[in-house]
Amino acid sequence: MAKMRILAVDDNVVNLATIEKELKDKYEVIPLSSGRRAIKFILQERVDLILLDIQMPVMDGIETLREIRNHENGITVPVIVLSAKHDRDTVIEGTRLGIMDYVLKPFNGDDLRQRIESALKRRGALPMGDDELYQRIKETIQYIQEDNLKSAIVKTEEMLGYQLDEAVSARIKAAKAKLKTGEVEVAERMFSRVLQMINQKNEDIEEEELLPISLGELNAKLLFILDDIGHFRTEDALERFEDLFKFAIPAKIKDKCVKAHACLKEYDDGEAEKLLQETLKDL
Repeated sequence: MAKMRILAVDDNVVNLATIEKELKDKYEVIPLSSGRRAIKFILQERVDLILLDIQMPVMDGIETLREIRNHENGITVPVIVLSAKHDRDTVIEGTRLGIMDYVLKPFNGDDLRQRIESALKRRGALPMGDDELYQRIKETIQYIQEDNLKSAIVKTEEMLGYQLDEAVSARIKAAKAKLKTGEVEVAERMFSRVLQMINQKNEDIEEEELLPISLGELNAKLLFILDDIGHFRTEDALERFEDLFKFAIPAKIKDKCVKAHACLKEYDDGEAEKLLQETLKDL
């Protein structure tokens, strides 16, 4: 799969070399040393994101961005501004021209990579992770419960700007429509269902990653744990439990094992032993 392309524009060759070094593992970086060269490149090529220095001679970053926005390949491309100082007027003008972020020099490599990823997600070029989506939906539900429908709608529209699973996107669109018509309870229920979808998806992934185990092997592992408990080797028993949970064991058996594990951590050896003996009978 081809790497996403990032156009880095800075008159300082050291800065360009630093950017390329920080990003080359994940992105294809095109380093250019002037605004005019950047405009000429954009006329012929498409890129996924632009890192644009503000303080450049002849044509500064804002002038460069104005020209870029006048060409088809540059109308919607996300732009992150790099600057050695935080100038209010520059930020205002840059915002008007659609900059997505403002990074002060000298920048931290991890921070820059995170900001680039965030900008690409907001443009729908990268998918939103389940953890982030889950958190955003929880925040939206909270807005609904606080009767802050305006913020809930804004949050919903933000999510729909990202690359989402088709089924999830359709549900969020439907929930947004209900919010706009005042059907608040229905919208909240729809968002809650999306949370359940995410949870179920992650549970399915976890189950797929578990190792297979035969009943005979399971029986043996439980007997080893019982023996450790009977000889007061609590730490050994706990380690054996951790190993056991890597396998796909039947739900009823796993439930009792989890309870026995919790009892053992509390040094309730007797209850843990009792639960394991019941488990062996179930086998």
